[in-house]
Amino acid sequence: MAKRQRQVYSFTEKKYSANGIASAVLGLISLLFLVGLLFASFLLKGRASSWIGAMGFAGIVMACCGLRYGYAGFKDECRSYFCSRFGTIISMLSIVGWFFVVCVGLT
Repeated sequence: MAKRQRQVYSFTEKKYSANGIASAVLGLISLLFLVGLLFASFLLKGRASSWIGAMGFAGIVMACCGLRYGYAGFKDECRSYFCSRFGTIISMLSIVGWFFVVCVGLT
């Protein structure tokens, strides 16, 4: 009879990548800016001053930086990639949202 090999399970917790955490935070802040500024613009009936444009630009920059940090987080070895995936997805959704806001503003 052949011997059965035992499977060994390892339950070590991997730490999150610092770039992944930065990506998730920047993506969430950008998404909150998007929702907040859309709500503020709706309440002001489209008559917002220039501060809303400056905040929007900051949201776009944060989303792009979040996307960059998310991709950099995948290069870290022996780390949990949950925050990198989450931050990359949230940043991408935020960039798509900002793209539609800019396109609507141009028309």
